[in-house]
Amino acid sequence: MRRIENLQTFLTASEVDRLVDDYRSGASVNELAERYGVHRATVSAHLTRRRVARRRPGLGVEEAAEAVKLRLGGVAMRAIARSMSVDREAVRTALVEADVDVGR
Repeated sequence: MRRIENLQTFLTASEVDRLVDDYRSGASVNELAERYGVHRATVSAHLTRRRVARRRPGLGVEEAAEAVKLRLGGVAMRAIARSMSVDREAVRTALVEADVDVGR
């Protein structure tokens, strides 16, 4: 017998409208997924269906500042990336832009 682990959450048209507005206002896909109780792939699918221009993947200003703070505190880039649900290169880019030694 199969077990369904998670229930699907369907968004109404007005919720998708708000999701799109929130994205355009600067919310990340991960933030929206949490806020609306859906998977981040669902958020991306809604944005694609609405033909919303996507931002360059990476860290926002606040996330980049947090990454810098964590790195200066000795946290590894891989751990920072994992905690922020981005790839290591996004963290490295933010650190380089902030002139933080990324080491090797």
